[in-house]
Amino acid sequence: MVLRQGMSGPEVRRVQQRLQELGFFTGTPRGNFGEMTEAAVRAFQAANGLAADGVVGPETWRALFGQGEEQAQPSHDFGLLPPWLIEALKDLGKGVEEVPGPQHHPDIVEAFRHTSLGAQPDETPWCSAILCAWMERAGLNSTRSAAAASWRDWGRELPDGGQRLGCVVVMSRPGGNHVALYLDEDDQGVYCLGGNQGNRVSIRHFPWDPITNFRWPS
Repeated sequence: MVLRQGMSGPEVRRVQQRLQELGFFTGTPRGNFGEMTEAAVRAFQAANGLAADGVVGPETWRALFGQGEEQAQPSHDFGLLPPWLIEALKDLGKGVEEVPGPQHHPDIVEAFRHTSLGAQPDETPWCSAILCAWMERAGLNSTRSAAAASWRDWGRELPDGGQRLGCVVVMSRPGGNHVALYLDEDDQGVYCLGGNQGNRVSIRHFPWDPITNFRWPS
């Protein structure tokens, strides 16, 4: 296995912790391989006479952890698209967004039918409703709630550094909460695909601090 920028997981977090012990990494070990982690890997490689490519392959792994330890295999598949994420990407491609004025986007109105509220106008906060729709269209149970905070108890919590493509990201923000799907991350935060992001289904970058949960189906 090779670890490089854009990957995440407990293996990346272990590398960050080791680089921190050695004085090369000054960030918080979160398990996300971003620009800061790559710079630390390059510095470690240069200091140890290795090719400074910023990639943790077998040779760099042995230099970090010792000759006797084989590099771990990834704890999850980085490439498969979960079915609910496919549903979300369909709505991204359709350009689902709020309609100005008295009209309402039918897909947003319909999304609320997957919650206890029933059909609602698209001015009603709808990040959780559209996520309920994506889950149920994919054949999974949702929270059936229009409240983003309801996803904090859905499925199971992922461990630190265990976030994966398509996992549910719950975060707090002024005036309430927000929920979306994880796509990628860097040292500053995560990239999420979600509804009601700029009044549309879109991809946005969110900082780490407001994030409270990473959830996965049970």
